[in-house]
Amino acid sequence: MAQESAPSWQQLLDLVATLDGGDYDTVAITWGEVSVQLSRTGPLEQTAATASVAPVAPAPAPAPAAQPAPAPAELSAADQAGTDAALGAPITAPMLGVFYRRPAPGAAPFVEPGDVVEADTTIGIIEIMKLMNPVVAGAAGTIAAFEAQDGAQVQFGQVLARFEA
Repeated sequence: MAQESAPSWQQLLDLVATLDGGDYDTVAITWGEVSVQLSRTGPLEQTAATASVAPVAPAPAPAPAAQPAPAPAELSAADQAGTDAALGAPITAPMLGVFYRRPAPGAAPFVEPGDVVEADTTIGIIEIMKLMNPVVAGAAGTIAAFEAQDGAQVQFGQVLARFEA
């Protein structure tokens, strides 16, 4: 019997496009030992097979602690809201990947702190699977600062930059 190969990234992207273009709420498909489940309505329940997946690499040994760090002060919800408001509205990552502030190495950044932007202004790009995806400001305002470093790995929802308050 012939062994099935794992799906290619293109096949996975085609599967996502099928879900996006169809009247499906969920799609599940299995290629050999690889099983993929996608849902429009939110997280799917984990089955015993998906819940018992072993980590790919062992956890690194903890580094010896030099001195214990002081405990961070607890912020109340009101204090946290005030802190966020003082920092200005965030621009968050729409996906995970590598964040770049420049269209190409050596080029000028899309925008700098202090620049006035419109909602559709590109402030950076996120590379995922060799695809460059633009990150737009999402609102009009003045860029106060970038929190994500150029070339840094970012997670979905991570704050990339902030508007002036």
